[in-house]
Amino acid sequence: MTSIPAYEQIVQLPATFDQTVPDEFIDENGHMNISNYFRLCSHSIWKATIAAGLGEAYIEEHQQSLFTVEQHMRYYGELRFGERFTVHTRLLGRSARVVHGMSFVVDQQKHALAATQEATLVHVSMESRTSVDLPPEIGEALDAQVSAGDALGWDAPVCGSMGVRRQ
Repeated sequence: MTSIPAYEQIVQLPATFDQTVPDEFIDENGHMNISNYFRLCSHSIWKATIAAGLGEAYIEEHQQSLFTVEQHMRYYGELRFGERFTVHTRLLGRSARVVHGMSFVVDQQKHALAATQEATLVHVSMESRTSVDLPPEIGEALDAQVSAGDALGWDAPVCGSMGVRRQ
């Protein structure tokens, strides 16, 4: 695993969510429940793929989508009721059929990383339910996002056991 990026590095990425922790996110331990971290991070990665052209219209027209096949969550701190947080996503790599990304939940009061979710997604035919190549224009849009993240000059704290396999 690489070192944890600093607050100033993470917030260079656009925020896909910016909100305060509502009461319904709080669990019996008095902090934001893991299900909410999971949902927000998953949706944040999904928003990055939508920006590359993989939204509902694409799914309907092409009968193809992305399926999440692996995820890894890591928690660095807790968020409590009323605390402001943001979620940022960075696409880390891709192949002809696979996208690898990471979401960062940032505690805005403490200027600290609260959690990360790393995910690997596979481009799938909705008919055959098997993996298929991404269209070139979608691949180019994903590559542009990967390059933008790489240009920030810091390594994402990946778990090291997942991602895009090079053949």
